[in-house]
Amino acid sequence: MGFLIRFAIKFCFWMMLVSLFIPPAKDEHGGNQPGPLEAFTAAREAIVDLGDFCNRKPQACETGKAAFANAGERAGDVAKAGYDYLDTQLGKDVPRPDAAVAAAHGDAKPVAGADAIKAKLRELALRELIEAADRQSEASTSVDKKAQTGTVVPN
Repeated sequence: MGFLIRFAIKFCFWMMLVSLFIPPAKDEHGGNQPGPLEAFTAAREAIVDLGDFCNRKPQACETGKAAFANAGERAGDVAKAGYDYLDTQLGKDVPRPDAAVAAAHGDAKPVAGADAIKAKLRELALRELIEAADRQSEASTSVDKKAQTGTVVPN
């Protein structure tokens, strides 16, 4: 399966590279369609123009920041809920992988302290998720207060 994924990625990369050198097709009226390089240049200019959006419309930019902050906070909540759900589903009822490997290999022994390592990794991952959710919550709270007033206060 991994071979097919690597093949697909390599194939797409090389076909994209080949497409850069194929001459563009002519449309019905005899004019040239923009080629890949022109499309890339246009996309780059559009991204630069989006960068200036906050200078032109600061209130819309603040509203967008508030929306993204709220979405980030919700994503953190969903990640925490998903982690809690997986922990309850996979916590104690799942057969131990070390025991399954030991049974398959006969003379192999389970790794000492594997459960402690797994518990520590689970604790670290949960702590990181909670800290990220807290940071996101603090960031969204500061943006939400600006969005609630309907005014933009320059920093």
